[in-house]
Amino acid sequence: METIRIGLIGAGTVGSGVLKILNEESRRLEKEFGLSIVLHSVCTRSPRKVADLLKRFPNAALTDDIEKVAGNPEIDMILELVGGTAVAEEIVIRALKAKQTVITANKALLSERGEYLFRLAEESGVEIGYEAAVGGSIPVIRAIRNCLTGDRFLGLYGILNGTTNFILSKMESENLDYSEALALAQEKGFAEADPSFDVEGIDTAHKISILGSLAFGEKISLQSVTTEGITKITRLDIRFAADLGYRIKLLGLVRKLDGKIEARVQPVMIPVQHAFASVMNETNAVYYKTSYAGPGLLVGKGAGALPTASAVVADLVYYGLRKKKNLPVERNRFPAANISEANQTEARYYLRFNTLDQPGVLAEIAKVLGTNAVSISSVRQNESEREPVEVVVVTHPCVEASILASLGRIDSLDVIMEPSVAIRLEDKL
Repeated sequence: METIRIGLIGAGTVGSGVLKILNEESRRLEKEFGLSIVLHSVCTRSPRKVADLLKRFPNAALTDDIEKVAGNPEIDMILELVGGTAVAEEIVIRALKAKQTVITANKALLSERGEYLFRLAEESGVEIGYEAAVGGSIPVIRAIRNCLTGDRFLGLYGILNGTTNFILSKMESENLDYSEALALAQEKGFAEADPSFDVEGIDTAHKISILGSLAFGEKISLQSVTTEGITKITRLDIRFAADLGYRIKLLGLVRKLDGKIEARVQPVMIPVQHAFASVMNETNAVYYKTSYAGPGLLVGKGAGALPTASAVVADLVYYGLRKKKNLPVERNRFPAANISEANQTEARYYLRFNTLDQPGVLAEIAKVLGTNAVSISSVRQNESEREPVEVVVVTHPCVEASILASLGRIDSLDVIMEPSVAIRLEDKL
């Protein structure tokens, strides 16, 4: 029997979920895995709120002082669940220097400061568990690290933000505009009052940089991920996508092309017949391609108290067993990735132009596209008795640089009434 003395810092949504699971499952975990989990301390700003969750651990100390937990020699493992980066980094550094294993759900911290923290963990001979940091309850970190270790990744694609997936799903299913779908997401608690971290793609960029680094064994910095959010998507784009046989998703992707890593977060159109396109509402998913196992799809709840807490407790057991067996520290530090130029990868594009309805408009658009080596595959125009009208162009494969150059020129034309929209078509997932 191995005794693991843990300190929980942060007893909010996820932290409370961890306490609930430990109350109900700690005896089973002890019996099945030979781990006696002792909750030594809980650090929280609201001790009274968690008192009822400590029935299984009546001897646990309640405190609001981080220094009584992180770095305490009586504690083997720290569960860091405070969120943010500044205080969280202070906690993790104190814990690692004191040779405490750290379990965290903090994707921003690991994406931005992981290189330093993982090096510190190696130097201290301890480990950082972060299954809960990406995909909530989806066991994607463990799948990449353990289950697919004998394979070679070709591409990794993630619908990794429940807020944006919920918004896009409701725009489609209920014919809502972006602002209406966002308000609904906020009403249901899926979106914050300030949703920019989610809707601008930053949350997904944090997560895909972590997954991509682990999958390809190359450090993909947050700054190297080309990032675009969903705020420009309208219900017209949703409708046109459906007419073309696609569904719009905010996709994080990392793939290797000609020896270089492409890393992106942006709204893309996915063929509706692809299993990835069926992932709706707040559900998350990770789709991967490998050399030998081929394609695979992992789907599950990407957020929420108990789904995320489940991943935290899984890490607690996993790293507790590793400590029991005195295994070598896992590898989490990699050489810097060779990143491809962001605007030089080829794809087909959906382009939407808001134009005056007059002769010669299509010819002007086509001329600019042709000048920039963009070949047109098809053109659609919605019928309307009022101006402006929407013109949709689907291109043949071309580089993004050509699209950006074309839109810069087209949007300066007098006949264009609003900024044009460009969305990549991911036909080869």
